[in-house]
Amino acid sequence: MKIEIGESLMLSWLRHAKNCQLVQLNWKPSVKAWDIHNEAIVERMMKDSDQYFKGKYNLDLFKQNSSYSQLLQQAEIDALGMEVGGANGVQSIYGIDVAFHENGLNYGSKEETISRVLKKMIRTAMAMHGYFNLNAGNIIFAAPKIYAAIREPLQLYITELQELFHQKGLKFRFELLCNEDFKDKIFNVVTALSNSVSDTSELFMRSIQMYNLFVDDKQTMGLPKTTIRAKKLPADFNGSEVIKIGALVRSSFERLISNDVLTEQEIERLQRLDYAKRTFNITYPVLKKVDSTISMTEQRNVNGRPRFYADPYKINGTDYLLCNHWVEELSRSYFDAWLRRIDETN
Repeated sequence: MKIEIGESLMLSWLRHAKNCQLVQLNWKPSVKAWDIHNEAIVERMMKDSDQYFKGKYNLDLFKQNSSYSQLLQQAEIDALGMEVGGANGVQSIYGIDVAFHENGLNYGSKEETISRVLKKMIRTAMAMHGYFNLNAGNIIFAAPKIYAAIREPLQLYITELQELFHQKGLKFRFELLCNEDFKDKIFNVVTALSNSVSDTSELFMRSIQMYNLFVDDKQTMGLPKTTIRAKKLPADFNGSEVIKIGALVRSSFERLISNDVLTEQEIERLQRLDYAKRTFNITYPVLKKVDSTISMTEQRNVNGRPRFYADPYKINGTDYLLCNHWVEELSRSYFDAWLRRIDETN
């Protein structure tokens, strides 16, 4: 089975930066087993989108194919991710197509390249609406390199595509992540998280981890040093647009511990509830010392709910549990300020 490195990167991004518990690469519908919901809306939206871009920009998205149900059945999404939880089940869904062309995104002519990207995004949105019966989702086309001649008109067309969907009451969010956005919002985030992930099935992560084993050897060999490892995950990342607070907290503590940054005084303070409330605006201590005489399940739970991550962190020879109950809107700015303070003093 061929593994695309871009797809592996997106799998890690969805799992660890977007908190998706369910991620599948190369998702396809089961056309013989699954019903299509909202079939009339799906057909109308695909037809309206095709006619809009053909009439305004002379772009032929669906090549005059009149069978929109057949087009939907042919859908394939490079990476599909779901964040599941709460009363509503699916909190967020992501459908991502990723293209890694070293010489810049190219599916042929400029018009053909733009048409194929728009076609992919429309079909992904309609697959979510048709097979999952969802009226909203995040549709992303990601590519590390797109030249301005394609990127600039494509960005405009994607903005118009989103407005076209919103006019019909469909709240899908269409986004192009390329060039610096791809680097800052995807690549840098995943490489920063690589130290805290040990899943050998995540090939992009494993390749970064292997590279980091030997990166320092370049200096001894007199070769230019190109460091992929992100020693600091910036505290001013753009919130949920880049990395969610739970992933940021875990990655940051992994880095602080591995770099031996936390002082004994700070470790003591992090175990106090009053310090947690004042410094992070959370209702549980940040760290909890592991007691070997008590079961791990009992130590993680507070009032019957797990409020600490399952895997202990070893600091100066002692195991601690890290609080897992972080709310973006309540604690993000507090954690950012604390992390900046810790980094600035080291």
